[in-house]
Amino acid sequence: MKDKSLKILKGSLPYLIAILAGLYLAELVTGALMGISKYKMTFTEHLPAILKKLAIYPFHYYGLYLSQRNPALIIISVAVILYIAYFALKRQSKHKQWETADTDTHGSATWGTVKELQGRYFTIKQGDLINTFTQATNQEIIERLQQKGDSK
Repeated sequence: MKDKSLKILKGSLPYLIAILAGLYLAELVTGALMGISKYKMTFTEHLPAILKKLAIYPFHYYGLYLSQRNPALIIISVAVILYIAYFALKRQSKHKQWETADTDTHGSATWGTVKELQGRYFTIKQGDLINTFTQATNQEIIERLQQKGDSK
């Protein structure tokens, strides 16, 4: 049981970190938008102080914006969660597609033996080889080459 819960934690840890980072960025973007709306033209003068407060106290400001039902924070947070959930599900489905069978190959592909390869790809007879070659080449060019060779 402990191994299974540890495996689940290891598998979900990257997604939890990504969600936390995304929500942190959502809080920063929302705070910056709130700063723009408050300071308008003098926003660039106040930007460092705003970002410093937002970076140092992310839980406070996230809770504050959430309690105010700030639409920017809610929309960005939902988008982050959906984005991470989509890629988590996509990765899980791709992982199942790439699982291998006993043959250590993907899908229905298998390794051929030497006998199978020789039987399938290297069994062309000499007569077939000559016929295939002559059909694939221009006969006029072959005749000119033969005449050129006979004249020497």
